[in-house]
Parts: sequence; structure tokens; C-alpha cells
Amino acid sequence: MPRPLVDFYLGTAPDDHGRTFDAILAHDDEWLEYTHNFIQWLFPLTSLSGANPTAPTLDAAQIAEFRSNPALRKQLLCAFDRMLGFYGLARTTNSINKAPDWAQRKSLWFTHPSHNHLRITRILKCLNTLALEQEARMLYDSLAALKETEPDCGIPATTFAYWADAVSL
Repeated sequence: MPRPLVDFYLGTAPDDHGRTFDAILAHDDEWLEYTHNFIQWLFPLTSLSGANPTAPTLDAAQIAEFRSNPALRKQLLCAFDRMLGFYGLARTTNSINKAPDWAQRKSLWFTHPSHNHLRITRILKCLNTLALEQEARMLYDSLAALKETEPDCGIPATTFAYWADAVSL
């Protein structure tokens, strides 16, 4: 049975554009901002993506493999940490906080509506699906705290509702 997402995560197969997992993570922040067909591979879901309909979706077998394989979850955490860095955030064992470049990075997504809000929804759903529920909740809690403490938050309430739904609140 094909398992394109597992193979991609294990480094034994590229995505549908010939890119490896490690190559995607190595790209700079500008590439991550302006390239829209990688996020579906890094944070797969069970539903097709309108932005990248050729990206594979998770099936029950791949979900089970992610949930039972620590190496896959470790790779998922690497992807998560890379995207947190892109957003100006950093993960510790028990929380997600502003990174030193927060002031610079937040202008891409925090101060106004952005396609990155959809990416964050995808990340939350993926983490929740693939046995990283604690990390999904930490991200949601961090975003909710930033909304309360940062005066220039431009994230709509409807977006927070999607995020809450993504972590099953």
C-alpha cells in the first residue's frame, strides 16, 4: 500500500515537486512565505487541499504509523519547530513563547489577516491528528495569550474559533 507521507517524512521519497523533507526545512523564511505547495506535505490532513490538490492526504494506515513511530513524530516536531521559527515563536518543553525575532516576524501574520492563519489551522489539525495533541494545545494557548498581551494583534475572532476547533476545544 502506498504511503507517500510516511516515505517523505522518513527521507526515502520526495514530495510531488522533487523536494525532500530536509530541503524544505532548510529553505529561508522568504521561500516559506511565498511558496504555497509545501505546507500540505509538512502538515498533512485527511482532506484534500484546495491550494495543492495533488498533495497526498492522510489515511488510517499512515495516521496509525505516525502515532506508533517515534521517528515520524520527531520529524513532525522538526517541521513544527521550523514553522514556529518562521512565525517568530520558539518551543520549550512546556510552552511556546516569543522568539528573539518576534517583532520582525509577527508582521507577516500577527498584525493583519494572512494566509498564514490557514497554515496555522492546518498545523494545529495535523498535530492533533498525529499524536502531538499537547504541542497543538501549547500553540493554541500561546496564540491566545499573545492575542491578549500584544496590542497590535490583527487576528480575527473567527480565526481563533477555527483554531479552537482544530485543537478540539
